[in-house]
Amino acid sequence: MTAIDIENELIAFKKHLDINERTIFSAKFGDGKTFFLDKFKTKFKDNYEFITIYPVNYQISDNKEVFEYIKRDILIQMVSKKMIKPSYEIPDSLIFQFFIMQNFDSFLGNLLKILPSLGIPEQTVSLFLSEYKSLNWPKKISEKYKEYKNAIQNLDEDHIIEEFIKSFSKKAGGPYEIDLITQIIIDNIQWFSNTKSKKVILIIEDLDRMDPAHLFRILNIFSAHIDRVYQYKDENTSYPELLPNKFGFDNIITVFDYDKTKNIFHHFYGQQANYEGYINKFTSHQPFFYSIDEIAREYLYKVISEKCCITKESIRQISQLINNKIDLLSVRDVCNILSGIDLYIQEDTYNSNYNFNTKSPLTYMISILKLLGISQKDEIKHYILQLPILDLLNCINVFLYIYVVDNFIFKGMMLSIIKSNPSGNMIENKIQIIESKNIYSYAKLSDDQVESCIDKAFRYIIK
Repeated sequence: MTAIDIENELIAFKKHLDINERTIFSAKFGDGKTFFLDKFKTKFKDNYEFITIYPVNYQISDNKEVFEYIKRDILIQMVSKKMIKPSYEIPDSLIFQFFIMQNFDSFLGNLLKILPSLGIPEQTVSLFLSEYKSLNWPKKISEKYKEYKNAIQNLDEDHIIEEFIKSFSKKAGGPYEIDLITQIIIDNIQWFSNTKSKKVILIIEDLDRMDPAHLFRILNIFSAHIDRVYQYKDENTSYPELLPNKFGFDNIITVFDYDKTKNIFHHFYGQQANYEGYINKFTSHQPFFYSIDEIAREYLYKVISEKCCITKESIRQISQLINNKIDLLSVRDVCNILSGIDLYIQEDTYNSNYNFNTKSPLTYMISILKLLGISQKDEIKHYILQLPILDLLNCINVFLYIYVVDNFIFKGMMLSIIKSNPSGNMIENKIQIIESKNIYSYAKLSDDQVESCIDKAFRYIIK
């Protein structure tokens, strides 16, 4: 299957991210969202580091658990991608806090027990475990657990509460919710971004796969953590830094079909509900709309222009039937057309005034029309004859050598042939027809001769 070029769209999305800290990447289900993002990650891997989460994996959990899953999902990926500062020390106060809140559960055990719910690939889990061993956390945390366990057994509840409250106040200027995992993520996103000179991007993927009943509940959880500014004070600075979202990601990309989600929103909350006001929490300015089907169709027009010498505008003028057929093509349909163009043509060298290849604009055009489902010769011929004069003649192209050589008149228009091979000692597969006002020796081309050129081309079309 022929690959569709999406280079321009990749560059456009890069420019979009440059001015949008938060954005919605909108495309219909099955329209190549994941393919596009995979290409984007590869192309701009030197500019960005990506953390991708799939809330569909934990959509049935309650609200509190969902955000706990999100945090752990992010941390596991950061460890696996070596985004944690090797010498990073976890503050004792946060170890104590975590120890109390998790009922003395181990830090690693706390992360591992939710792995099945996150849907993280086996390769990422292996990388996470390998990198986790290289950090200096396990020994220190284990020692602190033992220390706190012994200390807590000798403390009354009032003292435990007092120590717990103190653990929140020891990090001045921190976000409203500081727990161990949140702080590790914040500190190390800052470290990674500064030392690697790369922006860190969070991608929230596959929201289209979620049950509509859970979709807005999950979106509400995200909006509570991304639609506000947070203060973060690094222990190496004397001033609080403003973070654009909960963890300090440079960009957050939320992936879903904007229009479909709008319909679901109004179904749940009524037609008068303000969808734009609600969804604006997820984008700084405007969503980025993407359709690989539309891109594929534009690419087909580009191929027709290059191979058949016919502009998109001229194609659109031929027939509403052809317009409708092209407008309904999916990316797979376009790829099948592009892959099948040459299969319909019997390649040969035709000897006339010049030698030319039968794989040329006219036979390509006939082949494309057949692949669009227009199978009858008379119907194909009719559509080609509807083209504007210059497009028609440039499409007939080298088959004009049957009747003319250099200059000719058709329907009162003086025209000249520009050959890519003026000497004539090589096989031509394309020429250019232009309007000319200064010709003295010329032949006349009739409507019948134009039709006979098209008939000649059909001899090289495989039925």
